[in-house]
Amino acid sequence: MEVFVAKQSIFDRNLDVYGYELLFRSGHNNYYDGLDENVSTSSVISNSLSVIGMENLTGDKRAFINFPYEMLINGTATTLPKESVVIEILENVYPDHDIINACKKLKQLGYILALDDFVLKPEYYPLIELSDIIKVDFLLTKSEERELIIKKINSPKIKFLAEKVESRAEYDQAFQLGYSYFQGYFLSKPVIIKGAAFQNNK
Repeated sequence: MEVFVAKQSIFDRNLDVYGYELLFRSGHNNYYDGLDENVSTSSVISNSLSVIGMENLTGDKRAFINFPYEMLINGTATTLPKESVVIEILENVYPDHDIINACKKLKQLGYILALDDFVLKPEYYPLIELSDIIKVDFLLTKSEERELIIKKINSPKIKFLAEKVESRAEYDQAFQLGYSYFQGYFLSKPVIIKGAAFQNNK
């Protein structure tokens, strides 16, 4: 049986690869077709670690892995190697008491936390304070919003990642605004990696 994971490169300001976002794929079609976020994340983790091998996917670079609410609460993230992953908190995760406590624990253990598809709302400030990277979706935000987010947060300990960068103009704007990392089709499309599950049973 074949299993699949897609990876998309994330670049720094020198255009060196900083890491890869690992994405759920059910087959050769290079788009998300999952029905359940928990199942999708579980599949990415198991296929990456046990079948394909993290070293084959990311080498010595960081793996950005999406985490929905339930999988943050139940501690699944703590089973991953903190030296090689970034815990990416999905945009629909509401920062309630349980989420804040789970993220505090991850920070105490030394994990890097990223907020996905970030939208600036007052209720997210407790989560912002725990975050290391904020991902701003350049398809969903207007030009002025991309700058306003950086100015409003104004924290030297938080780095900003421009995602879904589709053009040279968007990349140039992100660079000029001070974004640290860049991800999108303009730079690199997701690449599907497949593995044969029957080859091992870790």
